[in-house]
Amino acid sequence: MQNKRLLHFTTLSVVCVFAFFLNNGSLFVNIMEARNFVTARDMLEHGSWLIPNMNGELRLAKPPFPTWITAIFGGWFGIDNISMLRFPAGIMGSLLVFFAYSLSFELHKNRTLALIVGFVLATTFYVFHMGRTGTWDIYCHSFMVGAIWLLVKAWQKEGANWKLFLGAGLMLGLSFLSKGPVAFYSVLFPFLVIYITLYGGKPVVNKWRPLLLSIFVFLVISFWWPVYIYFMHPEALAAVAKLESGSWMNRHVRPFWYYWNFPIQSGIWTLFVTTALLFPYGLKRFQEHKGYKLALIWTLASVFLLSLLPEKKDRYLLPVLIPSAFIVAYYLNYLLTVFKENKADKWDKILFGVNVFLIVLVTFAIPFALFYLFYLPGYISLVIFILLTIVFEFLCVLLIGAWKRKDVNKLLIAIGFLTLTFQGLIMPHVGQFINKNPNFRDIREVRQMESVKSLNFYSIGKDGFRIELVWEIGRNVTPWDYEENAELPENKAFVVLSSQKPEDILPTEIKDRIEIEVLDYFDNNRTGNRARFQKYLSVIRPKSLE
Repeated sequence: MQNKRLLHFTTLSVVCVFAFFLNNGSLFVNIMEARNFVTARDMLEHGSWLIPNMNGELRLAKPPFPTWITAIFGGWFGIDNISMLRFPAGIMGSLLVFFAYSLSFELHKNRTLALIVGFVLATTFYVFHMGRTGTWDIYCHSFMVGAIWLLVKAWQKEGANWKLFLGAGLMLGLSFLSKGPVAFYSVLFPFLVIYITLYGGKPVVNKWRPLLLSIFVFLVISFWWPVYIYFMHPEALAAVAKLESGSWMNRHVRPFWYYWNFPIQSGIWTLFVTTALLFPYGLKRFQEHKGYKLALIWTLASVFLLSLLPEKKDRYLLPVLIPSAFIVAYYLNYLLTVFKENKADKWDKILFGVNVFLIVLVTFAIPFALFYLFYLPGYISLVIFILLTIVFEFLCVLLIGAWKRKDVNKLLIAIGFLTLTFQGLIMPHVGQFINKNPNFRDIREVRQMESVKSLNFYSIGKDGFRIELVWEIGRNVTPWDYEENAELPENKAFVVLSSQKPEDILPTEIKDRIEIEVLDYFDNNRTGNRARFQKYLSVIRPKSLE
């Protein structure tokens, strides 16, 4: 049993390396990462660890734990080392996989089933995407699954299990300190309701004393920072709370059914998730009826709870993909058994065949897409293209063999190699593919301009200044509201960044008092033609300096 556990952990570790760490610096920094990285940079440069600042302003909208970890890695390996800034998210993604493995084993005592759960989760598209992205989501949900695992283990194991409850309280606190109540609403609440309903609440009631310890630890870890901020900046905290609560109601509003295409976020597992959601099919066949019910209702309840909120974004679906991995694992584990014992019925064979056929179709088509999208534009060499074509066509043969022989193990191996090939050989070139703007000019070049290094930076114009550009420039860029205050921000030379030339924006009363020198122009659009990413770099000097 110990050797089997070690083999499973080794297998999942290899998959996690490819899923979360290999070539994780290939993609450019998105807006959520930029907010995290700029705040981490401020912590390192100005020591604002307890009261975070982002681009010179208080950053209280998100709890600070993920940013603290990012700043620590930035201090160790360099704040501009994107791969290492994303490394902690990869660690959290890996922990999520191992926590899910452990939770599955605690629920069912079936290590093969647990291995499939971890494997499916690590190769689920939006899971490995978030594990490669230095933001908050992967932290809070990973800690929450860890907390659920420890709670279930503590409830199902004989004795008070004080240490397990203590660990659960720690995980709950870190989840809250990573993104507030998000994971509590979308992961913990539906799981507890369903778990107690299906498995009974007696262990929960009988172990109320250690559970109180867990809750106490959770409260201490979760609320010391908000309480500290309340005493230091009560008005700012109240304003942020009002803004954030309003955002859930007024920003990115989508219809109730927006999330019900969630299987698509599973990537290669999309059809498997859909098949496993066929409740009559699953309930009749899957051996672990109670566990399957838990995973199925947990998935649907999470989708339902998220659908109640007016604000909807694709990344908010991450908590749904966790129980989705469980129901896919039930389906695959069931097929392993019935195919091995030759007990599969007509529908088992048909649904398995449809699932595999669509994966074969996609795998066969990938080389053609690579030819037109990557080889012809020159993003990959002929050698790499030929190598990838051979790999994908070999995987087609492997998948067809899995279908003909009804071999689930071969299917899993093929899907594993598909994921590893994408992360290892295609991911390094995705950034070039995304950047389709022929006029792109990286605003990071500003860092090398000696003439402006000693000057302070300001932004003007209705387009504002995107936080991604603040990150690329490597320093704070202060908004200058000249309409509110006609006074110059400084009595010495300073830099202005704007989507239009300053002389076309600033009012006459200000232009009469300054000299404007336009130094350069940057189009930082990787796709599209958005003015907010197009910036003139100008130096403004008060005429009083002449």
